[in-house]
Amino acid sequence: MKSVCLFLVGLFLSLSASAVVAEKPNIIMIYADDMGYGCAGSYGDTNLVPMPHVDRLAAEGARFTDGYVTAPGCGPSRYGLLLGAYQQRFGVQHNRDTWEKIPSWPTETAESNRIPSGHLWMNQALSTAGYTTALVGKSNLPLYPNTTFDETWSPMTFGGDYFPDETGYYDGVGEVRHYRGYKRIIWGPERVGDEYLTDRLGRQAVDFIERNAHQPFFLYLAFNAPHSPMQAKAAYKPRVAHLETEATKLYGAMMISMDENIGRVLDALERMGIDDNTIVAFSSDNGPSFAYRVDWPEDWPRELLGSAGPLRAYKGSFYEGGIRVPYIIRWPGKIKAGQVFEDPVSTMDLYPTFAAAAGAQVPETTQLDGVDLLPYLDGDKTGLADRTLYWWWYDQGSMRRGPWKMVSYGEQRELFNLHDDIGETTDLSKKHPDIFKEMTSDYDAFRASMPPVLHPHPQLMK
Repeated sequence: MKSVCLFLVGLFLSLSASAVVAEKPNIIMIYADDMGYGCAGSYGDTNLVPMPHVDRLAAEGARFTDGYVTAPGCGPSRYGLLLGAYQQRFGVQHNRDTWEKIPSWPTETAESNRIPSGHLWMNQALSTAGYTTALVGKSNLPLYPNTTFDETWSPMTFGGDYFPDETGYYDGVGEVRHYRGYKRIIWGPERVGDEYLTDRLGRQAVDFIERNAHQPFFLYLAFNAPHSPMQAKAAYKPRVAHLETEATKLYGAMMISMDENIGRVLDALERMGIDDNTIVAFSSDNGPSFAYRVDWPEDWPRELLGSAGPLRAYKGSFYEGGIRVPYIIRWPGKIKAGQVFEDPVSTMDLYPTFAAAAGAQVPETTQLDGVDLLPYLDGDKTGLADRTLYWWWYDQGSMRRGPWKMVSYGEQRELFNLHDDIGETTDLSKKHPDIFKEMTSDYDAFRASMPPVLHPHPQLMK
């Protein structure tokens, strides 16, 4: 009888342990590339193309009106996301710092690189909690094309061609090739059967989900869309015929493809029966952009691709249009559907949020600047409305505290009230000198507290 009781106790403990494991949510982080604040209907702009799957995430989760990245450029923005901290803590300010070799340091390894060994990447922290991890798409990380993820598919740094060449090779994908190629403007494919890169990333993401549906997983799906080169599927031309210029049509078609593949991911979660137990977060790495390094026809107007909505400026700028982005988190049954969260949040916050949801223990050597958003979404905590956030590279940057925003370009500094002036049209530095002085002092102190940049820019270091 005693042995039977011991067996039943052991079985109960085993089943309880299995239940705990099962309760760990799967986590998917979807990162768009150069998608503006106003490019999705859920953020108020309907002049481009429908994005029903992004809008579905917003309707079924929490939409953040004041969601920020840590930099207005691809590389440093991704460091802030995956490190959960200001990337400047590691000497990373601009894109060059994310992938170029460090001067006087010819070799980086997994054990010795520009990120201190004690600071875990987001995926590493989740690995310690039993998660299988994968990166699909754009990396911008040291050791490229190798990563610290369990699986890595189609890694890129700057970007990649959306259609393969005649050998099946996607220029920029899976090899250390920076700023080469990516020039041609194409309505493709040029060969029957060639797979569009955005579809390839979606396919690889779905494959990972299907293979790991029985265990906790973390998927970082980093699209390079709608970043240039401007290459889209010709079959989508009728769906963008309403757009005025050829460049905007290409951009719109690229956005449609990305949204469709987000839909493929959501469908896979439903098909595998894990939809309710999966966190899906969506954001963009910075604001909308002009096309980079493409063979721009002389008779095409030079135009911004995408929309910043009511915000000022675009990628590369420290005005709102460069750093405020679409920002959505969906977790069915855990996060109230249709919630609109208006306090300032940062992509730095996703690391501690995911770690808390996963029960991951973050070591003291990992210094996180973000906050766990779950208690704020539940209403258990308040206090984010007046938080302070900083942005900075070289001699440019900005700072937000509550409704106040200070922007710095060299010696020129301005003050705005975002609650009254979301478009940053009126400089209030002379009208509110005390606020301006305090923010300027705190901003300078933040900069002074950071280590030197890895790759100084002589013309911009002031």
